[in-house]
Amino acid sequence: MQIKLIKLEHTNPSLGPHEKITTISLTVTEKNLQEVDDFIRSSKINNTTSLFEYLQAIENDDKKMIDSVLNNSPKGVLNEGGNISNLYFHLENGKTIELADVYRQYHLSNFYPEFTSYMVKAGEVIDENISPFEL
Repeated sequence: MQIKLIKLEHTNPSLGPHEKITTISLTVTEKNLQEVDDFIRSSKINNTTSLFEYLQAIENDDKKMIDSVLNNSPKGVLNEGGNISNLYFHLENGKTIELADVYRQYHLSNFYPEFTSYMVKAGEVIDENISPFEL
């Protein structure tokens, strides 16, 4: 499994026409490959397995491993006006793996603030305001 891009998207859809989307993208290159690999292999997801093994399980459709991780989900609650953060892993083979509502639905060690800070520093941050005229 080769990751070519990691994207973290923050949105607050309950704000309707005032929604703001912030996206942090980190393209995986030789320069940051070690940091990305260290994060993927050292992070534990829902206190079950490494993020690397979980991403492989999704790619290989290993339902037993996927269910094991999802059964340990923290299941946080979204308050009105709260952010939803989705984490995407774009793979070399064209597949994209999404961890939807990553902060409430997953406990991902070494992710916040460690790896997200690295993504902001080494990646690209894009802020979009959704205009009511664009809806």
